[in-house]
Amino acid sequence: MLNAFRMLDSIRGGDGVIALDDRRAAMAKSVTQTQLTHYEIQKQRRARVVEEWRNYRTCLIRGADVVLEECPATRTRRGVYMGADGGVHPTKVLDATLHEIPAHTTTTVHRHSWDAIMFVTGGSGWTEIDGRRIQWKAWDTLHLPAWAWHRHGNESDLDARYVSWSVQPMHESLGTAVLEEGGDTSYVDLPKGPETAPPTGGDDPYGRRLQRMHQQAPRSDDRRLITRFDEITPKVTKRGARSAFLMDESIGYRTAGLSAVMHELAPGLWQSKHRHGGEAWLHVIDGHGHSEIEGESYEWGPDDLVVVDHWAWHQHFNDDKKNTARLIRVHNFDALYDMMRVLLDPMVLFEEPAQLDAPDVSNVEWPHFQHGRPQ
Repeated sequence: MLNAFRMLDSIRGGDGVIALDDRRAAMAKSVTQTQLTHYEIQKQRRARVVEEWRNYRTCLIRGADVVLEECPATRTRRGVYMGADGGVHPTKVLDATLHEIPAHTTTTVHRHSWDAIMFVTGGSGWTEIDGRRIQWKAWDTLHLPAWAWHRHGNESDLDARYVSWSVQPMHESLGTAVLEEGGDTSYVDLPKGPETAPPTGGDDPYGRRLQRMHQQAPRSDDRRLITRFDEITPKVTKRGARSAFLMDESIGYRTAGLSAVMHELAPGLWQSKHRHGGEAWLHVIDGHGHSEIEGESYEWGPDDLVVVDHWAWHQHFNDDKKNTARLIRVHNFDALYDMMRVLLDPMVLFEEPAQLDAPDVSNVEWPHFQHGRPQ
């Protein structure tokens, strides 16, 4: 009550007095006023949230519909597949963005509280991550860790392009999204990132937490940052596709849950049907085909983005009888999805038919690839 009257003192008129009715009205704003129970409020709020986000759902974004816009602050051009930055398809967990670095351009440096995957679709250049410069070319995959300062350079005569996926929307939903700009500052002069306090050695709850956080904290000098496409080894899976991880903990990455794999569909064949909790996004690298999602068919080609919503039955087909088709699947499997599996147990969040409807690929002659192109 004392704080309420202090607030009123700060809004008095020129004569130092406000009317009693005005004072009561102002006091009422600082007091919870509702005729509904918490149960009714929660039901209404949850219904509004679900209804709003159902309206944002989509299954296919055409690459041709992604418009590149000038971003003077970074000296790049950007186009948004999915995410609030594009104004059309906001998301809750992942976003997908197309980036173009003009010829003979070095971008500004920045860092953020979320991590991202970067897949080069054309051209060549370099990326500096916490002072470490990494050269890349088409079809290489890079990890941009959370809180790592990074900038990109293109020293060639041609523009360079890459697609990125990040968990920025999830961090924004949780109130932990932070973006910091560094302009053209040299890395040695940039402020250091947040660091976990050193362990105290104490065998108590706080001491054990410090020890656990210290062990989990990745060190910038030993973390894996790039997968060169020339070095991956695709393997045929039981689902009927040839696949290879581009980014995953199984090949040495320490992401905050982001995972990327390249699926290659045999000529005229398909991948077996399945569904799961959590969304999966598939960026078409080359080839033409279609995806069946909950009984609807969506044709796709290079640069398109296939969006598979949670718990939707889906299956991908290669409609080309002579050439393979390749798609990059990205999701936040190892963080958000694993948490969902624990929280929703005993519900099963991955399902496929007891008898996989995968094609026989035992006689398929898979092409050899070098520098991202069939030889």
